Amino acid sequence: MTQPSTHIRFRGRSFPVLALEPDAPIAGWFERLDACLEHSPAFFSRKAIVIDVTKLGLDRETVGELVEQLSGRGVRIMGLTGVDPSWACDDLPPILTNGRSILAEEAPAEGGEDAPSLTPSERAAFDEIAQALAGGAEEQTHEPERSAAPLIVDTAVRSGQSIFHPDGDVIVIGSVSSGADIVAGGSVHVYGTVRGRIMAGAYGDSRARIFCRRLEAELLAVGGFYMTADEIRDDVRGRAVHARLEDETIKITKLD
Repeated sequence: MTQPSTHIRFRGRSFPVLALEPDAPIAGWFERLDACLEHSPAFFSRKAIVIDVTKLGLDRETVGELVEQLSGRGVRIMGLTGVDPSWACDDLPPILTNGRSILAEEAPAEGGEDAPSLTPSERAAFDEIAQALAGGAEEQTHEPERSAAPLIVDTAVRSGQSIFHPDGDVIVIGSVSSGADIVAGGSVHVYGTVRGRIMAGAYGDSRARIFCRRLEAELLAVGGFYMTADEIRDDVRGRAVHARLEDETIKITKLD
């Protein structure tokens, strides 16, 4: 009889993560985080998150408190960077080193199973989320060429689902549920009710627009600038609308 193998295979592998970079004063950063979570409780759910505290110069005890506060808000942390590797202990997440930023113009690596597996859609999603936490004040300048063909979604987008299309427009033949995400490099067209998060112009394209038949969104973003639910005017709620970016502010106009 053939004896079963006693070997366990380990292999180095790179995966994309969302790196949150708290800034000083930390209390103000937590205020922005709480505002984000208040309107979008699932904003960070099911995402691989690393905390980068390089710019803060915190001591070990304060870093532990920061991690604890994030965990208490439901932000699951898989790694910590920007601290002395000798701090490694059971009370802190694994300490990561030699990380690098993912730039919008970088193409996914090729040539092997062990190459970093970052797709353009993942880059778009992480860029949008990071800017949302930063307050939407910094506009991205890179605008990739978009394909002529839009992504057409023939069904409703359910809660927890994410649709990414960084190279063009997204057309949804249905509604977008609360807790769902649409991220497009171009414009977004929803032939139904929007209750989730819509992000047009994933790389800061100020020409992108959002169209929907009924607006009840948790969050709208155009070209890297954001508007949360409580900033949407009452007179456009529940209406067919057109949203565009004008002077770094999202303008919403009724279509009916």
